[in-house]
Amino acid sequence: MGAGGIRFNDSVFSEPVQLAGWTPPKFAGLYGILVEDPNWAPKRFEALYFGEFGNNASAVSIFKDYSRFVAAAHGRTLLVTVFPMPYSTSAQRWTLRDELIGAYNRTCQRESASHQPVTEPRRRIGFMPQTEPAA
Repeated sequence: MGAGGIRFNDSVFSEPVQLAGWTPPKFAGLYGILVEDPNWAPKRFEALYFGEFGNNASAVSIFKDYSRFVAAAHGRTLLVTVFPMPYSTSAQRWTLRDELIGAYNRTCQRESASHQPVTEPRRRIGFMPQTEPAA
């Protein structure tokens, strides 16, 4: 891996930065909450949590579990890393996020996935054919 960043499975995330003061990017993707840990290699970062965000995600939606991150960090500085997934669907991001959760068995991750499956078909957008013939 010649360029900077951190690899989780086959995905190369950005170089970690401090979570304090971080602003989510305007594109969709995944994020990881990390802490420095000398027991991890080749880079000394342990992932505590993996999440996904859509375009123009608010910091409030990402930081809703902040108290759990702080508790799991045990006094270490919280870091964040991002894997850009522009033009991806929520389902694509959920799938990759769930793969990472399974591969890294995160201690700070919720037992169940944070997304809910769609139970009803979505309404079609755009032209809607008439249901009754025109008179």
